[in-house]
Amino acid sequence: MDNKMFALGQVKAVDDGSDPNGEFEVVLSAPTLDRDGEVVDAKVFEPLPDHITFDIDHGMSTATTVGSGVPRYEGDLLVVRGTYSSIPRAQEVRTLVREGHIRTTSVAFMGAQREQKDGVTHITKAELLNGAFVPIPSNRQAVVLSAKSYAEAVEKAAAPDLAKRVATLEEQVKSLLPAPTDTTAPETPAPAGKSPASVVTQARITLARALLDI
Repeated sequence: MDNKMFALGQVKAVDDGSDPNGEFEVVLSAPTLDRDGEVVDAKVFEPLPDHITFDIDHGMSTATTVGSGVPRYEGDLLVVRGTYSSIPRAQEVRTLVREGHIRTTSVAFMGAQREQKDGVTHITKAELLNGAFVPIPSNRQAVVLSAKSYAEAVEKAAAPDLAKRVATLEEQVKSLLPAPTDTTAPETPAPAGKSPASVVTQARITLARALLDI
């Protein structure tokens, strides 16, 4: 297999999506000179596949796979937006990325066509295989800037809205109860010293929260 490792690994924070296992966005390839003295030209991987795997250190096997994503071009940059797997191995990699220990990624490809341009070897055509999280990429500019799981981002962004929804819901539930007309204490005390009305209110609020999955 004629494969090559090259990347500009820029994992960006993802603030939308729906995967609880964590998401990533990576600039996987850029047309700059790498450690092998070559340049992977822009858009050499077109037509792009609709899905590629991400693994560890270009293991290129089921055993080393930690996630997958969808590649696209943004100008001259090959960008991949993807998700981590839920398996422990993938979550370990996610932790390493989030904590800043692994800051680089790399691309694997085959069938490379090369040309000499101004004394530098350029790869002008190749088949994209997959991406990998690696400690040392071919390209010196391969630096992970930041990473954030979707769950953390959504929790932070949605917390104020959820608090408002709960407060509104509680008021709505309370408004359903009739105004008290009898202040006489009940013959049988309610559980935990609560009045029957407060017990009903709390039960309805608990049910509503469960339905909202909060």
